[in-house]
Amino acid sequence: MAIKLAGRVARISYEIRDIVTFARKVEATDKKIHWFNIGDPNQFGFKPPKQVTDAIIAALREPKYSAYCPSQGDPELRAAIAKIEGVPTESVSIHSGLSEGIDFLFQALVDPGDNILLPSPSYPLYNTKLAVCAGVNNYYATDDAFLPDLEVMRKQINARTKAIVVINPNNPTGVTYSRPLLKKIADLAAEHKLPLIADEIYDKTTLDEEHSTNMRDVVSPDQQLISGNGISKNFIYPGSRVGYLALHGEGMDGLHDAIAKLCNQRLSVNWEMQRGALAAFTLPMTHLSEFKKQLRIRRDIVYKELNEIPGMSCAKPTAAFYAFPKIETKKFKDDRAFVYSMLEDTGVLVVPGMGFSPVLKGKYFRLVYLAPPEELHEAIGKIANFVKEKC
Repeated sequence: MAIKLAGRVARISYEIRDIVTFARKVEATDKKIHWFNIGDPNQFGFKPPKQVTDAIIAALREPKYSAYCPSQGDPELRAAIAKIEGVPTESVSIHSGLSEGIDFLFQALVDPGDNILLPSPSYPLYNTKLAVCAGVNNYYATDDAFLPDLEVMRKQINARTKAIVVINPNNPTGVTYSRPLLKKIADLAAEHKLPLIADEIYDKTTLDEEHSTNMRDVVSPDQQLISGNGISKNFIYPGSRVGYLALHGEGMDGLHDAIAKLCNQRLSVNWEMQRGALAAFTLPMTHLSEFKKQLRIRRDIVYKELNEIPGMSCAKPTAAFYAFPKIETKKFKDDRAFVYSMLEDTGVLVVPGMGFSPVLKGKYFRLVYLAPPEELHEAIGKIANFVKEKC
């Protein structure tokens, strides 16, 4: 007799990794797979900065750091992040990746029937966590350049809206938001007395400027803001699983206590990795120049060659390592069908746009462009041939 599962399990979906099962079946037919689904620089030869790994190695040799860490994080790391964020140390909590921080945040904020305003498209973790909490989808539309429409955002706010999420730079589109746009979003949140959740995990990976504007630099001092960041992307260390939340503004005591409880019940984050994060946030970021140079080379290839494919258009990514092209085709009922068919035919593994938003108008897919230039040329050539023959 099968075990009866909780209903919440059926609400869990994560297309970025769910598609891998099918990719393995295709790979078993001896077809070469181009793994363009997961934003993991380390799988393509990029490495964390030496000062970060050196700090971890030193911590591994120190017995103190093999113990349980304080539940809300290493005190020195919290203090270093608090200095960056401009908040008291007690307003910072360390998490097993920013993903866990988002999980705890949604658990603390969302009751069944509540909603959190999410960008469309959005990183799928947000939608999944909302669904697991029995929350209701509430997306705000973006334009052809994937910039938020303020009037649409305003109309989407209702009595059950608990917060507004801003992902800047954006995953899956690679787009950055200007300071004036962020200020308008902050003013809208203040008008409706809603906290802002700023996912800024890619804030130093901008390709055409030094870094993106942080939401903490545009909100008023008393405005409620939860900033999220970590070392997975800016410091090329996704496997470390170290992220943080920083609470800004007034009236945050209840949320602070709720997050502290959730931190306590999972005990702690790996302490050695937190010592690496301390080095990341306190030592010079000398690795960024070369990392961004390599990303820029890859971005330019992808942007140019995708836009040369008839029936395909792609907004120019300005940060991170994602492109989010649109495909015009009537041969496939949705972008998921397009992506799975292309994977089976060509071995190019991308993620369907519907995995990032159920309300997207049009067919899209996300392509991770971390692979070497020669592989990107090869794979985009395969995409072009597939579109020509099948679309």
